[in-house]
Amino acid sequence: MLSLEPEIATLRPTLGDARADALIARARREVFSVYPELRIAAWGGAMLLATAAGLVLKNNLDRLGPLALSLMIGAAAIACYAWTWFRRARATLVADYVLLLGALLVSADVAFIESQYHLFDEQWKHHLIILAVVHAIGAYAYGSRMLLSLSIAALAGWIGFDRAQDPSTLGIPAFATAIVLIGWREADRRFHGPEFSRTFEHFAANVALFGALAFIPDHGIAGLALTAIIVAMVIAWGFAARHEPFVMYAVVYAVIAVVVYLEQRSPGWKPVLFTLIIALAVAVISLVALHRLFARSRA
Repeated sequence: MLSLEPEIATLRPTLGDARADALIARARREVFSVYPELRIAAWGGAMLLATAAGLVLKNNLDRLGPLALSLMIGAAAIACYAWTWFRRARATLVADYVLLLGALLVSADVAFIESQYHLFDEQWKHHLIILAVVHAIGAYAYGSRMLLSLSIAALAGWIGFDRAQDPSTLGIPAFATAIVLIGWREADRRFHGPEFSRTFEHFAANVALFGALAFIPDHGIAGLALTAIIVAMVIAWGFAARHEPFVMYAVVYAVIAVVVYLEQRSPGWKPVLFTLIIALAVAVISLVALHRLFARSRA
């Protein structure tokens, strides 16, 4: 097994004993990072607690009443925000996901209040814009990309979601959402800084690609051509930003677009299956080639 221990040992006078010992321990595999596992565990815990809150709402509605339940969930959300706020100077992974739990509780509480009291009546989806604003304020107050993601999701729902809406009509709302996100990114970058820029870019790219896909069922080749244009734009942006995930998004959506188009036009499943296999093979080869190209550009 390749070991850098001898080289680290020769640099001990430069590195110092503490740092050299830490690097040697890492080279020997005596220490290793469990950060990804902790993130997954913390995320899972936040989701489970949010689900538990939903079950509490469901099982105790008749016994406690909607007002008491909404106040209880609201108090729990405030406690999460307060706990994180007072520990913001020494932020930890746990604090990030306690904050996420608080935001999820706010979302559940607002949706519960709307379902019980019908404050917006037929315009019920306007509660999503309230959530978008609340989560955006939280994102900037705490510097949290997770809260910003919740805000963007709520905003996208407010712009594009309708209970009776056909999926094929989501194209224009999706493009409208992408344009709003690009504008928000530019304003944020100018007045706040680049901290949240990537979050806006990832959402804008995926929403725009999804919007192009939504045109394919009703517009056929025109929708496929539109998807190809958006795919090319996202790939170009990925290379310009030197950020590989954008290229991956574009390739994956391109494969989906071809399969959706053929599924709409083919009489049986065999042509679609054959095309899917070919498209996946092309996608894998393209992703490997693009990964190597990115690796060379970073070298």
